[in-house]
Amino acid sequence: MLLLAVLLALVNDTSGSRNGRWRKRRLRGSHRAVPDDYSALELDGCGRVFLDGGSNTGESVRAFIKGHFHSCGLRSPSRQYASYWSQLSQAERNAAMQPLKEPASFCVRSFEAAPALLPLLRRQEQDHRAQKYDVRFVEAALGNVTAPDESRRVVRYADNVWGVSASGLRWGDVHVGDKPVARETTSISGQSYDLRGIVARVRSLNASAVVAIKLDIEGSEYWALEPLVADPELLCSVSYLFVEFHSAASAGQRRVAQSYGLREDAFEHLKGRIHAAMERPGCRLKILWRSFWASCGDKQRFEWRSSEQTRDSTSTELPA
Repeated sequence: MLLLAVLLALVNDTSGSRNGRWRKRRLRGSHRAVPDDYSALELDGCGRVFLDGGSNTGESVRAFIKGHFHSCGLRSPSRQYASYWSQLSQAERNAAMQPLKEPASFCVRSFEAAPALLPLLRRQEQDHRAQKYDVRFVEAALGNVTAPDESRRVVRYADNVWGVSASGLRWGDVHVGDKPVARETTSISGQSYDLRGIVARVRSLNASAVVAIKLDIEGSEYWALEPLVADPELLCSVSYLFVEFHSAASAGQRRVAQSYGLREDAFEHLKGRIHAAMERPGCRLKILWRSFWASCGDKQRFEWRSSEQTRDSTSTELPA
């Protein structure tokens, strides 16, 4: 499970300004004279884009290609949609989610910040591309700043090639009871991309592009989403949003989240603002798929903690 760098913090005064009080640090990209560079993502010519925050073993990309996100989009509880969804016919619902049924039409860009996982993901990339899927695994964090040298922790929790994650939060603050146990933590720096900036870039290249976003980043989703949510017009250019929200399922987790500057009701506050945007006339955002346990296509949290990925093994095969 990928943990992305914590780059800003929400406090009770969540100003919509790009330089609001909720920031822990200056977003360097927003102060540069030269615009952020997204050329390495190869977004030109993409009419549909799937942004995957948290490659891990590549499971979400595989799930997307298999059509699992289409199934989630059609069969979620009513609270995940805009209010008008309940009034749509089945044919209208099918049409709204049809792009997700056509994964080969998407440019898939999946972000992984733990360098040790990239050689294995590159093999998957070759396989996907051989099958005519435009998939690229990007060695970078997905957060709220575009920079070549953002710091992050890399945590090894199992003695196998897949048993490593990039982390911004303290390991035990995300993994209750320190399970799996963090065996080694190393500080590194590397490329990071601003989620809002990528969406803006896609829109500048193709105003009618279909954009789907998945985030499973162990608590950092609040920081990655805040700048995008603070810009309702840009948020409404996104069609599908699939997010695993952390640190909000219990009172204890909420108290820990507050130690990072998050509001006690950070989940409800962010969710409410996203749904308010979904009700705007012309907003394309059709679904906020959210869970306290796992993103669409991933293992449930209690399953993952005892999965092959968290156990010692010499196998280079994908975790079951």
